[in-house]
Amino acid sequence: MNRNRIIYPAAAGLVLIIIIEVALAGLDVPARRALEVFALAIVGWSMTSLDDTFIALAAAVAMALLVIGSPDRLFAALGDSLVWLLVAAFMLGAALKATRVADALVCRLIGQGRSLHAMFHGLTAVMLASAFLIPTTAGRAAMMLPVFTAIAPALPSTRVRVAFALLFPTVILLSAFASLVGAGAHIAAVQLLAQATGESVTFAQWMLLGLPLGAASSFLAAEVILRMFVTADERGIAIVLPGGRAHVPPVVNRTAVCVVALVIAGWLTAPLHGLNETLVALAGAIVMTAPGVGVIRFKDALKEVDWNLLVFLAASIALAQGLVAAEVGEQLLDGSLGTLGEAGRPPLFYAAVIAIAGISLHLVVHSRTARVVVLVPLVLLLADEAGLGPLSMTLIAVAATGFSQTLLVSAKPVIMFGGIEGATYTQRDLLRLAVVLAPVHLALLLLFAGLVWPAFGVGLGDD
Repeated sequence: MNRNRIIYPAAAGLVLIIIIEVALAGLDVPARRALEVFALAIVGWSMTSLDDTFIALAAAVAMALLVIGSPDRLFAALGDSLVWLLVAAFMLGAALKATRVADALVCRLIGQGRSLHAMFHGLTAVMLASAFLIPTTAGRAAMMLPVFTAIAPALPSTRVRVAFALLFPTVILLSAFASLVGAGAHIAAVQLLAQATGESVTFAQWMLLGLPLGAASSFLAAEVILRMFVTADERGIAIVLPGGRAHVPPVVNRTAVCVVALVIAGWLTAPLHGLNETLVALAGAIVMTAPGVGVIRFKDALKEVDWNLLVFLAASIALAQGLVAAEVGEQLLDGSLGTLGEAGRPPLFYAAVIAIAGISLHLVVHSRTARVVVLVPLVLLLADEAGLGPLSMTLIAVAATGFSQTLLVSAKPVIMFGGIEGATYTQRDLLRLAVVLAPVHLALLLLFAGLVWPAFGVGLGDD
């Protein structure tokens, strides 16, 4: 093992502990210990090859031992309602994959003989819709891999194939923001927001704010890829799919679609009927797996649950609880960060700083959920001190961390489509795309934060 892989992280962790002990000596002991545990977790996520969940769980245990003093909160985090919402979403997604609903949707939207331009945007629509059905970007990428391999042989050139390969991870990552269950990072962000402010976010509220931005960023990214990597003549070429339309059993397909439609309708109408969104999802998962009625066996659906992600989320919730229990935010605002909001800068300035930080963070921290866990607590501290809207600032941070397309190791979908055998994209292609797409995503995010979200009552200021 390379000694530098141990020495550098250890040295960075030691320096951070010394800085906290010296520069923040005015904080009480539990607050300093909580900050030190959190800082060491950041070092682990950004500077080591250790599993992100292992680091989060170790940090949560340390927080329970050194700060909270009781393991109950750590254990209770696994029973959180939003964690169970993800369990149900995974099971629903497993049923949809088993019934090949995605294949049917792809065939109907892109059809036979449509232009390359139309096919790109048809696939973008499919991947945007999948954000409401599959709760991880890696799962959505796995679902779309067969679609890529089926269509790729019909593409006219290597250049088009590169653009086609870039489309999938780019849209999968950006479109996730459309839905509360589009990524585990969203659940983590909502929990952090609730821990800090007591403010909750429903599925319908997230959809109202997130779907327009997720759709705009996805279709805009598809167009950017087409313009950068494909000539005008190639964009108009008719694509004939090899093998014709995929066969999907019609009865099974209708059953799965109806159940998912009812679940989503239940989520959206939760304020009317008063049923908990997690209970609605679990009821749908039970119907999908019920003997004689469902479309997949219960055991098979459970196998599709990303338990690694769920443990990561539970550990992240416990970390947030430790920071709250130690009153880190209050003490920092009363002391070291007391002058943070005195500069009198406009809210859009802070929004831009948060967005740039979120977009850039994937270069260092390769797990999106870890990026949210690192960034959102700092954003909420800033919002409290500078008089900013905590919900809007949290949404900006989460949407910004969805940009993860610069490096081959930045996100699992990028790794998956970059590793396909044959002509696909290289690191140079990713860098070329990121140079253009990052400023576009930043501008779009600030446009929504400054103009669109305030129209729905979510402004940049803390009104």
